[in-house]
Amino acid sequence: MSKEYMTAMSMIKCSGSTVPVPTPLMCPISHGVISCKTHLPVLNANDHIPITNILPFGTCKMIPPTPAGPVPCVPATIMAWKKGDMNYFVGGAPALTKDSFLTCTFGGTIKFQ
Repeated sequence: MSKEYMTAMSMIKCSGSTVPVPTPLMCPISHGVISCKTHLPVLNANDHIPITNILPFGTCKMIPPTPAGPVPCVPATIMAWKKGDMNYFVGGAPALTKDSFLTCTFGGTIKFQ
């Protein structure tokens, strides 16, 4: 069975967000591998940088609202993606697959849609 590798603009969603709409995973700098299927850069486990790779998801339901209102859902993703393909490295890190996921330090889990 072949794996589905994730590329730039693949849609992701955080379980800790109040926004049910997925957002695209960004890849501002290509790792040198382009998908034949989508013609977009293939992502790797190090594509977890908030704002650079992962855009805010709306408001965070994992953090209680402050007196000023709900807290924006800006991911705190300090660790690399998990369940990357350890047999296929792109730009020095495991390639991301449909099964890869990322844990936010606030408690949410980011997955591909």
